[in-house]
Amino acid sequence: MLLSARLFGADESNSLGARTVYVYFLFEHKSTPEPLTVLQLLSYIVRFWETQARNGQPLSPILPLVVYHGETEWTVPRRIEDLVQCPDVLGESQIRFGFPLLDLTRMSDEEILGVPILQSVLHLLKYGRGEQLPKRYAGILRILIGSVTKQEIESWLQAFRIYVMGVSKHMSIEDMDRIVQSVFPTQIEPGSIADRLIKQGEEQGAEKGLVGGKIQTLQELVGDSVSSKEELMALPISELEQTLLGLQRRLRQRQ
Repeated sequence: MLLSARLFGADESNSLGARTVYVYFLFEHKSTPEPLTVLQLLSYIVRFWETQARNGQPLSPILPLVVYHGETEWTVPRRIEDLVQCPDVLGESQIRFGFPLLDLTRMSDEEILGVPILQSVLHLLKYGRGEQLPKRYAGILRILIGSVTKQEIESWLQAFRIYVMGVSKHMSIEDMDRIVQSVFPTQIEPGSIADRLIKQGEEQGAEKGLVGGKIQTLQELVGDSVSSKEELMALPISELEQTLLGLQRRLRQRQ
């Protein structure tokens, strides 16, 4: 992601006594330490400069930052000099480029600063893939309280929900919706996107419970070990339905 900001500096040729300088911030987020990250960032910067040059624009300064929230330590190169194997005698002729690393997994919660929305996003990145997310999710959402409008809350809840569903192995949709309701009990309008998502989650939970009960009954009948309710509720409904069909087929074959 590339963001820009304007800086003003002295320029004698300008009648207003100042000139505008655009500074760009390049943000890249990683969940695994990819060895060629530094080359990837450098290629982004070079392509952006090439676009500016083709358009007759002056080349702008670009400040890169990698936000990392992986489960292992970042051990791959952060400087292009470390990636390119080069004899010392040629070192002065090589490109020098590196990037700062914001390693969320090595930061305490108190060290994550900034405006509330930024804090909540960084906390979600930090805990999104880990086992602590179910315990931390309410706190992550509470950071948003008082900092966004009701309409903005709905948008952020939807974005958070999509992210958690895509990366988390430790929190179910039902758990997520219960936490949302406990944190925002009066701030979700009936019929809103967030309200529909929560009701959809409740309906899916009820459907899972019904299918799971049938699975447990059939497992007893065919002599399989009976799955716990928690194990069944953690599976997607499509997988539960396939399991149910397989058990029904086995039971018919025995009759």
